[in-house]
Amino acid sequence: MSPDADAPLHRPGAPTKPVFLRRLFTPLPPDLTARLAAYPDLLRRAMPLRSGMERQLPRLVRELSQSLTSEREGGPRPGYLSDPRALSAYAWYYLPWNLIRLSRLLPGLDLNLPDNALVCDLGSGPLTFVQALWLSRPDLRRKKLRISCIDRSRRALDLGLKLFAELAGFDPTAEDAPWRIRVARGEYWQGLTDGADLVAMINVANELAGSSRDPLDSRMERVAAQLVESLAPGGRALVVEPGTRLGWRCLLGMREAFIDLDIHLSGPCPHREECVLAGGRTRAWCHFNMSPKGAPKWLTTFSDRANLGKERLSLAYLLARKVQPTLEKQAVRVVSGAFALTDVPGSAVYGCSQSGLVVLVAPDRCPPAPGDLLAVEVPPDAPCDGKSGAPRVTLPGDPAARPSERPQPERNERGRGTAPKTPPTRDAGRSRAPKPGGSGAGPAGPLRAGRPGRKAGSPQSREKAGGPARTSKKPAVRPVRRGK
Repeated sequence: MSPDADAPLHRPGAPTKPVFLRRLFTPLPPDLTARLAAYPDLLRRAMPLRSGMERQLPRLVRELSQSLTSEREGGPRPGYLSDPRALSAYAWYYLPWNLIRLSRLLPGLDLNLPDNALVCDLGSGPLTFVQALWLSRPDLRRKKLRISCIDRSRRALDLGLKLFAELAGFDPTAEDAPWRIRVARGEYWQGLTDGADLVAMINVANELAGSSRDPLDSRMERVAAQLVESLAPGGRALVVEPGTRLGWRCLLGMREAFIDLDIHLSGPCPHREECVLAGGRTRAWCHFNMSPKGAPKWLTTFSDRANLGKERLSLAYLLARKVQPTLEKQAVRVVSGAFALTDVPGSAVYGCSQSGLVVLVAPDRCPPAPGDLLAVEVPPDAPCDGKSGAPRVTLPGDPAARPSERPQPERNERGRGTAPKTPPTRDAGRSRAPKPGGSGAGPAGPLRAGRPGRKAGSPQSREKAGGPARTSKKPAVRPVRRGK
């Protein structure tokens, strides 16, 4: 925001008042948490299990987790959800946790679809995205939508249709259904339809990463070109990945292609320059962590039985729209959790802005939440952060704010204990990549040096994302796959 014309000159390190624009992650509303609490009943009706199979579920979940996180070449076999045992494990563990992740994210996204909109869900699995959209966006339930879902596993698609019918209370395959869903077995590119208002790829790109010998960036750029080619004017492409380094790398390649194709980036990036975390001084990457608060008791208990309990949920995402690019003035997106600074009191978070990385300092230890979008003026004489090289902007405290209005320390999934009063330092936990379902360290890195100009190749055929490969200059990343 612009300073008042009559205001005194800014003193280095003096508080800068931000303008709150919007919150990305919203709490789960009571009606949604009630539906999730009753979800086991839906699962048992849609996919009855023998008592012996139900007792084996924790072990089957662990085996599926090992397969999905395998670093061996090839990872999980294509169409692994066609195996009834794998699908059962997936439906009782990965599906509900992904419903929670997506239900926290989707309300904060610009997904105002028109009536009779066409939605293409690529790599649908058991219709995870469509279920989450119905649960978390009641504003869209009143609209007529045509939804096309494709996956390698017909068994998973059929299960998703049954679960959605239970959730929504109508048959989505009927001609007069408000959300008319058509499913088909096939590869992701076979689900692309011209004139789509929304194309969604949820936890698919990381599985595609190991399916080609081409460099990862080249592969992702071609996938992004395919998505853009299928969009109607004003249409949106939403890609969500696990909050892993590989997930971010997949999105980074797509982001570069979207920019080269002159597509508007709706989120999370508030700018079109080089990613502020690419080539940084640390091993940080762009992803968002959130508390599992609101998860039903049955799910946390079952996760503990499988030795896969969660203290945090994480994801990375990219939302692009086929319109002329626009920018919000002085926009800063919070891209980390709170951490402590060694030389000043309070806590801080990293922000992503058009001018580069920014360190937002909260002397009252109540910084903005991860994902929040603010309008912040970065003074030209702002002090420089010694570790990241980014300018530090001190935010004013608000002692009059009610406790409920301030970001609260995250509790663990059992509700016991809170985060320490002194936030962790930036170096805490950065020695290795996060465990499955866990969180990585918050983003950090130096100011960017500017994005080199480069033009992407023309969109490729949908039948095969082929074409000449270019050599990636980014460090190699071992594939770490996650379920849909």
